[in-house]
Amino acid sequence: MPIDYGHISKTYDNFRSYRYSEIMQLIGFGKIQAGMKVLDLGCGTGNLSAQLLECVPVEAIGIDKSLGMLKKANTKALQVLCADADANPLPFKNDSFDIVIGAYVIHHIRSRTALIKDCFRILKDDGAMILLTSSHDHIERLHPVIREFFPSLIELDKKRFPDTEELDDIFQTAGFDDIRHEELVLSDIPIDMVYLEKVKNKFVSTFYLLSDNEFQAGVAKLEKFIANSREPVSREWRGLMMYGKKSSG
Repeated sequence: MPIDYGHISKTYDNFRSYRYSEIMQLIGFGKIQAGMKVLDLGCGTGNLSAQLLECVPVEAIGIDKSLGMLKKANTKALQVLCADADANPLPFKNDSFDIVIGAYVIHHIRSRTALIKDCFRILKDDGAMILLTSSHDHIERLHPVIREFFPSLIELDKKRFPDTEELDDIFQTAGFDDIRHEELVLSDIPIDMVYLEKVKNKFVSTFYLLSDNEFQAGVAKLEKFIANSREPVSREWRGLMMYGKKSSG
């Protein structure tokens, strides 16, 4: 089933956001400082930028190809621009931004090398690009529910998400140096009825790629697991932050 982000935008804010600890880890990892100009690449409904602005006063601009997502982002006092970054050069001049953040967007991009080269172009000297993504190891071992309840998602996501070595090569080809990684860790995720509701609303886009029969079977199995749990069950989730710097000179 195609992923309809106009439809997803209607409920996205109910099920997708970042914890304060994640935003603060991102700020520290990316050395994001007050007054910087930040591009939120594939900004969706603007959750990341809005939460970033609560922690540090930056100038945030969001870009996305979904008008439905951008309508929501625009209500959060963000500057937003509709453009398909996978099909066209980014609509910004050279040396425009201090930071480019792509949060869980790289797996939607077909022309990854071209896009990351273009991000290098629009960064100022000593600017940086930061990706939030999932490595293949994270997909295989560390998602809270997919191995137990939606096992087909593992291979689907591995086909969608580039692994760390591929991203390293693309960053180096684009001209970035000081390339580094850090795990983004979220502990104590309750697998409860609230989480079940998120799954039912397909808060992870890969759910849309499962057949309806397989998705419903996984939901039923997850629902039974939650109902039979005598004590609250919590899991850990891990993602990957990747950093590359555009060094001056």
